[in-house]
Amino acid sequence: MVLLYVLIVLIILILSALILILVNKPFATENEFELTTNKVVAEEELNYIKSESQPIKVSDKKAFVMCSCKKNFKISRTVFNKAHTCFMINSDNGTGTDCKFSCIGLGDCVKICPQNAIKIVNNSAVITSTCVGCGKCVDICPLGIIKLIPKDTPSIISCSNCDNSPTSCSDIQKEQAVVWEEKNDFKFWKQWYKLFKRVIKN
Repeated sequence: MVLLYVLIVLIILILSALILILVNKPFATENEFELTTNKVVAEEELNYIKSESQPIKVSDKKAFVMCSCKKNFKISRTVFNKAHTCFMINSDNGTGTDCKFSCIGLGDCVKICPQNAIKIVNNSAVITSTCVGCGKCVDICPLGIIKLIPKDTPSIISCSNCDNSPTSCSDIQKEQAVVWEEKNDFKFWKQWYKLFKRVIKN
């Protein structure tokens, strides 16, 4: 029995040491791996959406996507290759819906956010409560539909279609309560999964 306990402790120590080694040795995220292995994506585009290692500017505002994630369309929405980017798709195909202001949902903003404060829901970006208002997502969105708004804003018209351009969107010019949802983050298990994959490969 004592031998079993000793063995368990040794395994835990070895795994802990491996984690410490790998944490200090950066490796590509799944998104970065997809982008770098997909030859359709140009190097310039990768640089465009790449996060910069600069200090995060915290403001008294939070980002908000001016496009409801609860919307739906009467037409079938174009399904894009998830290895592509919003910037690339918008340049070639528009938004994939009959609304030129509709969030494309391929997550350029997700990739650049230093706080991991953005998630994709129903093919639309959603800002979560961990947002500090740094504004990186505002600059990266090719449609310009992400805005910084005061944290205490009670409600907002979550739509950028201000000129009433034709669209079958169910939520055109619809007002909604401003709520920054919690993001379910499983970083710890993701790290263990990545570690496990690395150990298996070696």
